[in-house]
Amino acid sequence: MLETLFILAVGIVIGWNVPQPLWARDLQERVVRSVRAMLDKMNR
Repeated sequence: MLETLFILAVGIVIGWNVPQPLWARDLQERVVRSVRAMLDKMNR
């Protein structure tokens, strides 16, 4: 489990610095919005 999270984190760091196609940018925005909304609900 920890190894999977580490590999995912490394992939995010590498992928963040590579130009993204439009569909990947849209998907990323959707995921970030969902996580922020979930965190806002938890903090209420």
